[in-house]
Amino acid sequence: MVIRHLLIFIVLLLAWPAWAQDSLRLILPDTRPVTGEMIPVTIRGEYTGAITLEDMRFPDSAAYDWIQLGPDDWHDERVDGKQRRVFQRHIAVFARKPGNLTIGPVTHVLTKAETNSRNRVEVTAPPASIPIQPYPAPGRPTVARSLKVTDELSGDPARIRDDQTILRRITLTAEGTMAHLLPARPELREPWLISFTSPERRETRLTEHGPVAFVQWEWHLRPITGEQGTLPPMRFSWFDTNKRELRGEITPPIPFGYGKLNQNIGGTAQPGGAQGWLLAALATGGALGLIAMLWGKGARPLSALAQHWHRLRPNPALPALRVAAGQPDLFALRRAAEDYARAEQAAGRAAPRAALARLDRALFGPAPTDFDSAAFLRELTGR
Repeated sequence: MVIRHLLIFIVLLLAWPAWAQDSLRLILPDTRPVTGEMIPVTIRGEYTGAITLEDMRFPDSAAYDWIQLGPDDWHDERVDGKQRRVFQRHIAVFARKPGNLTIGPVTHVLTKAETNSRNRVEVTAPPASIPIQPYPAPGRPTVARSLKVTDELSGDPARIRDDQTILRRITLTAEGTMAHLLPARPELREPWLISFTSPERRETRLTEHGPVAFVQWEWHLRPITGEQGTLPPMRFSWFDTNKRELRGEITPPIPFGYGKLNQNIGGTAQPGGAQGWLLAALATGGALGLIAMLWGKGARPLSALAQHWHRLRPNPALPALRVAAGQPDLFALRRAAEDYARAEQAAGRAAPRAALARLDRALFGPAPTDFDSAAFLRELTGR
């Protein structure tokens, strides 16, 4: 019995140097990613001996999405003065929620050829963790190096004819993300319009610079009430990983002009011919006379007065912004500031984007920094 145990010990001792020199590890970047941001992960193995077969499976998880960025790389390399067979696999990981994200462990199963035998060796990389910051806006996180929005029309909607249908196609192209992480199809509904939607198209393509995601939506549009109308702009918010700030892409408004205005919504006939031109001239003259009278008395036209009053209205998001500025939670302050800036834009006023960019750098910059919330409030509101 003693001799048998001694033989086993000798065999293990002889095999130990080869096994002990095999290593596998996960390499994560030293960054502060937000939810949905691409995290490049490198799996690096350093092995000895002749490897005939290998198998590695990257673990799935409810905490992240992932995609392999390219084929595995095998090459010989001198490590610490010794020749090694080096393995590298590049993975992109996208965290689904904020908090501490743990990846791994990952096991590489190797079959090594030694003289006339084949030995199965398992090399395991221990888990690695990285803190994930919250996405700085509500809704589905859209995080990319760049985002491009194209809005195409098959015809001129301002000169649409009876029974004519206009095809509208919006395409989003984003670098550094996956297609299923791009925004959902926006709603396109107006009471004066019929719209038919085509199935959306989503695709992720791998390039030498990383994944590029596409999503495309199509609507077939036709006015139905005989009225003129305008499709409002669409806004797509996204987090720019280069500038480390929240940005937005906006499509232009689209005016529709119906070809024949023979009937209104209720179907009542409209004045035509000379009678119609006469009524239109009388109405125009009356309106111009009223505006001239108001202007002569020192009053502005009603539209100008309404616009001026709209710009003087207080910002409804200001109270929440003041409350958030008094709290230590900078992410809550970022959301309140975005609401304030959006309300300023709707009122025809411009919020200082430089202040928002400074807050984004404090939240998502490469290193934590102190932030003066009171000074930020004064700069943003001009008070």
